[in-house]
Amino acid sequence: MYSPRLIELFHSRAHGGDLPDATHFGQAGTPGGGPFIQIWLRVKDGVVEAARWRTYGCPAAIACAEAACLHTEGCALSRLARVDADEVSGWVGGLPDGKDHCAALAAQALRLSAAGGGRISKCRASAT
Repeated sequence: MYSPRLIELFHSRAHGGDLPDATHFGQAGTPGGGPFIQIWLRVKDGVVEAARWRTYGCPAAIACAEAACLHTEGCALSRLARVDADEVSGWVGGLPDGKDHCAALAAQALRLSAAGGGRISKCRASAT
């Protein structure tokens, strides 16, 4: 059963889509090979000004991507290196059994985007 917060984030999708002036990019999972989450950030002076996502996945993956972007805007880029799946799961009000990989993908995409070092990073990795 999805939490009310997860359902709210799934329907919101306020941060879904492109960010043409992005400075950082991270992707977890592989497009065409199962669920994946891509996150773009626009960073200025070490602070995330804007965040957007794209995903192919279930409602839980969509909600985790939305929550990741929502919680990222206004944060110091250095803070993203410490985001983990448990934190993302908390942002969506918890995940049902079998959906933990959604939070792991969102957390990993955030960490990879933060590792971009001030540029679009084409890092790709699979969630574990």
